[in-house]
Amino acid sequence: MAVTAGFAQTESPAEPPVSEKRVVVDKTQQMLFAYEGERVVIQSRVSTGRAGWRTPSGNFSVGIKDRMHYSRLFDNAPMPWSVQVNGHYFIHGFSYVPDFPASHGCVRLPTNGDNPAKRFFEWVEPGTPVTITGDWIPIPKARVIKRPTAK
Repeated sequence: MAVTAGFAQTESPAEPPVSEKRVVVDKTQQMLFAYEGERVVIQSRVSTGRAGWRTPSGNFSVGIKDRMHYSRLFDNAPMPWSVQVNGHYFIHGFSYVPDFPASHGCVRLPTNGDNPAKRFFEWVEPGTPVTITGDWIPIPKARVIKRPTAK
């Protein structure tokens, strides 16, 4: 306690640091990183939009969240653990998450294993900033060069 000009003042404890949440989806690596401040709290492989259905790049913020959303664009396809990023683009759970772009533009998170889709859904809040960056560059398949055989 400090005393100043006859008045007692109590020192308040330091405020706990505010942990700023933010999300980065890297389409080049096909990875999602969820941060609190500078600390990565969730890291997962993802599958973004394939050719003709590219996931948009840019800075967005989380809109609605829905434990089970059904796509109005794709025959009521189930989209568990849905987090809206921009219009009809969501980060959501899916059972098949290859290490290359395969979706219709959404960002797929795995629902198997320790269920990163559910963990992300429970962690993220409406308004959380989301940056989608990078470009998928497919690795060209190796060409097999046939060499002439000696006769």
